[in-house]
Amino acid sequence: MSEDVIGQPWISAVLRSVGATAEHLEQLPGGAVNHTFRADRPEGGAVVLRFPADPRREDEYPVEAWAAREAARIGIPTATPLLHGVEEGVPFTVSEYVEPDPRGIARPWTWLGAYARAVGRIPLRDAPPSLYSRFGADLEHAWSAHLHYDLAALDGDDRLHRDGAYVSADEMRDLIGRLESERFDLGLAHGDLAPRNLISRGPLAPPVLIDWGAAETGPTPWTDARRVVEWAFIDESISRQEHDEFMVSAGLDSDADHRTLVSMTVLHLLDVTRWALERRPDLYGEYLARCRTGIDRIRRSQ
Repeated sequence: MSEDVIGQPWISAVLRSVGATAEHLEQLPGGAVNHTFRADRPEGGAVVLRFPADPRREDEYPVEAWAAREAARIGIPTATPLLHGVEEGVPFTVSEYVEPDPRGIARPWTWLGAYARAVGRIPLRDAPPSLYSRFGADLEHAWSAHLHYDLAALDGDDRLHRDGAYVSADEMRDLIGRLESERFDLGLAHGDLAPRNLISRGPLAPPVLIDWGAAETGPTPWTDARRVVEWAFIDESISRQEHDEFMVSAGLDSDADHRTLVSMTVLHLLDVTRWALERRPDLYGEYLARCRTGIDRIRRSQ
């Protein structure tokens, strides 16, 4: 992180408003999505400031603050949100800093599977409109419209097919279409249930679940489980054992569950690639390549 970014006046002003100082900012691991800093409060404690690395990324922080507060209400440990807004055209969020216990977390994927189920029970009262997809806040209607939109796109002139995202439209229709006859609980998903978003509070305390910026609605706990399928079978960034630990804890460990998750993963790959084509053409090539690779690998996992 360059000094010209760290030294921007708005950062100091935001931190002062929550009793912190920009004098000794410590950059924390934030992945490719956010710039993340720890800042001290002279009266004690510390805060975390985050803002997006991609200047074109939409402001997700109202959803994050709402989701963290509502999760805490039902007993999921979270980092307390303090402030969010936009300064100098840059969205930002500030939350309390949770000091991690150095002993770490035993079996994090088991905790994550349990949290997938718990998150789905969070009531959606007073949720920000930006939490919902383009298909609206009526979750039954939104899920049905989502399926119909992507099924209808699998026509004889599908740009994704012409660009090589998949081989057979009939096969895609069969995979996605079988979701129409299934019935799901619909609710909140965290969107990024990974060990990096768990903070240990010691061996006897439930870990803190952070980073709610990718929260979304959909079938639960299926939406969070689908991400784990991607990491295991497409990215191969987690082991099959970690995948299995999550699924057992989430209650989605049968062969039938896996087939459903395959269909959901194919649906997601096609849908986000269409989103990139329509909304972020600069990302289309990257999403198209992932879709092509992902569909091939996930089909072979059946």
